[in-house]
Amino acid sequence: MVFALPPQCITLFIKLRFFFFQQKSPNIIYNLMTFMHTAHQKIKKIRIALAGQPNVGKSVIFNNLTGLSQTIGNWPGKTVAKAEGTAQFHDYIFEIIDLPGIYSLSTYSLEEIVSRDYILNEHPDYIINVIDATHLERNLFFTLQLTMLEVPMILALNQIDLLEERGYQIDVAKFSQILNYPVIPTIAVHNLGVHELLEQIIEIEEEKQQKSPISTASNLQGKNDNQLEPQIKNSSKINKQKGKNKIFWPKKYRTHHRRHHKEHPRSQHNSFSQHPIHRKSRDWNLHTSHIFSENAHLLWDTKLKSGYKLKLGKEVEIVLEKIITKISTNVETANYPVRFLAFKLIEQDEESIRKLRESNPNNNKEIDQLLYYVAELRKNLEEMHGEQIDTILNAELYQISTQIVNQTLILKSRTRKQTWAHYLDHITLGNVSGYIIFFGLMLGIYFTIFRFGDWVSGLMDGLYNTWTTEVEVLMDPTSWVYKIIWVSVVGGLFAGIGGVLPYVISFFFIIEILQDTGYLPRAAYLMDRFMHHIGVHGKTIIPILIGFGCNVPAVSAAMIMETEKEKKRAILISSMIPCSAVTTIVLGLVAKNMGFTWAVILYIINFGIIILVGRILTKLDKSKVMESELIIELHEFRRPNIQVIAKQTWARSKEFVVMALPLIVVLGILLQILMEFNLTDPINTILSPITVYILGLPIGVGVYLFYGVLRKELNLVLLELFVASQGLTMIQYMTPLQMLTFTMVTMLYIPCLATIITIKKETGWKFALQILFLEIGIALIIGWIMHGLGLLVELLL
Repeated sequence: MVFALPPQCITLFIKLRFFFFQQKSPNIIYNLMTFMHTAHQKIKKIRIALAGQPNVGKSVIFNNLTGLSQTIGNWPGKTVAKAEGTAQFHDYIFEIIDLPGIYSLSTYSLEEIVSRDYILNEHPDYIINVIDATHLERNLFFTLQLTMLEVPMILALNQIDLLEERGYQIDVAKFSQILNYPVIPTIAVHNLGVHELLEQIIEIEEEKQQKSPISTASNLQGKNDNQLEPQIKNSSKINKQKGKNKIFWPKKYRTHHRRHHKEHPRSQHNSFSQHPIHRKSRDWNLHTSHIFSENAHLLWDTKLKSGYKLKLGKEVEIVLEKIITKISTNVETANYPVRFLAFKLIEQDEESIRKLRESNPNNNKEIDQLLYYVAELRKNLEEMHGEQIDTILNAELYQISTQIVNQTLILKSRTRKQTWAHYLDHITLGNVSGYIIFFGLMLGIYFTIFRFGDWVSGLMDGLYNTWTTEVEVLMDPTSWVYKIIWVSVVGGLFAGIGGVLPYVISFFFIIEILQDTGYLPRAAYLMDRFMHHIGVHGKTIIPILIGFGCNVPAVSAAMIMETEKEKKRAILISSMIPCSAVTTIVLGLVAKNMGFTWAVILYIINFGIIILVGRILTKLDKSKVMESELIIELHEFRRPNIQVIAKQTWARSKEFVVMALPLIVVLGILLQILMEFNLTDPINTILSPITVYILGLPIGVGVYLFYGVLRKELNLVLLELFVASQGLTMIQYMTPLQMLTFTMVTMLYIPCLATIITIKKETGWKFALQILFLEIGIALIIGWIMHGLGLLVELLL
């Protein structure tokens, strides 16, 4: 008999084994009682907020820390995505939330409001501010604002490898000394330095507890922890070499440097002295002197730091002090730090003013006096500088950022070599070459997906047909057992795995490569002018490209638009994009039976309809409000990280494996029961005025169009099961014209149920129903036209 012990028991047993093995004190009973007390202490929870500007590697760090232990949703009452997850690291559980990427703490967008409110109202234990080392000055503009929130902060200096390629280094020790925060260099895409962020937090937490006698005993006992196997989840691989723990970076960031180790022994690297993360099994010491300064080891001095004291120009400081004095004597600060509130009031931040009034409902007179006082100070400051207050405050922050950069950024090489990324950037943004590459990529993507999916589908069909022949020898093909188990269950799984999954996975894999390399923002830049011609913003190309994979995240991505009108148009256009499920039908039905050329023609018709709808909406729009211009950041091209791409591909594809495959099996069984009792005939008869007389389709396909409302790929999978049960092939059951019409209607009619629910969540039921009926009407009109043209061609021939 085998007994399974809980992980806590196994951990305690290992610790006890090492305790008795290494115990040398004669007072063993006292030591054992102290150890048992600390061993049974509750695992401490620490809440961390990841904050930073867009595209700095924040989400990569979040994924590396949380792995699959994460949930994606929306902030309460907001249309901004909320990502949160957990990581168990040593004796701590870290609750990590990935705040939206923002450029400042001003409330110009929902993302900025969400991030600021979370930090101020939810009070995370720590902020990890992710900084892009290649754009240091701009990122420090945001960091300096975070310092005013008075929350313990760790700075993650990310993408230092790219900075080195440009011929620069950062004096990390001086950077940490100036800002008075711990700073950890990271290369997030390679998972380097990421878990050291948690190590740093643990060190600070342990220093806070040093005055407690029990904690001191725990810390003394903890000296042997480096000989225990750390209890780490979602972390890097662990390796032990004769009881000596080491940290390993990629080969280009390693040097076998004995002198450095002698000058700076490991005890000084407090962040790594207990439970360090291991990378490989070679005996290399951490040394990155070609990136960091010689005294970078001073970085991991984990004495509690009070944070950076932001001091602006003399005139601004005088104004802030006057406002702070006025606030401290009269009003509640709405959970805002006093200095931050004063900064926001002089900035004339509407959200801060609203929160201030809500916190002082009975002091309207005092609040009005305060705001009048602030307005007078603001007016004097603007007259003194001859600029608007926003310009004055931003200039002050950027001046400090520039000073920090000048003191810490070191130029090591004046000659910057041209890399493959520069040449690729040049040709992908060219006036001619850029569009050739874009449309070539789109065509190549679909051709690759078709070839791969067709190959896998052929293998699965051949395997299923071979096994069917053998199963029919053992079972009666007319029996219920054969129809339910083999045809419905096994056949449904084969149809889903062979006919849908290869198209879905391959498409998401390619899209993730384009996103990870940095091509998608360039596609938005190229398509900006064209997008404006159909009445949408250039950034709409991003949800459009995402929509080729799935319309649900595409609709959510459309919320990046600046105005309500642009958001709704982007949602409409994104919902009409043929997703990967529709691609499965197009390639699995039309391309497979009629050739790839006909599939391309269907896509051209689909895109033509989308352009026409956009142009009509533009003509009908009588408002004089111009679409906002495209402002988008183009990062350098980078080599795709296969591990990150694989994780993201699985995260996007697992919904099909977890939800669609079981649904296919269940609906396949239900369909078999309906057919056995001839219950599908009434449904098809009710739908026949549309399916037969308007669209010219076989009467039996009506029920499958209904199934497609749940998930589009069910149209094809369940139809194939039905056709196979009749002993026919698709080309025998439907004419080429009917295949084209059926596929075109499927591409255009109701988005799947999940998309409709997402549209409702983002905009409300009214707009969701408007899209629903609009797309049904367009599908029926186009299907009727195709059927009529087909009949006309037959008459002429």
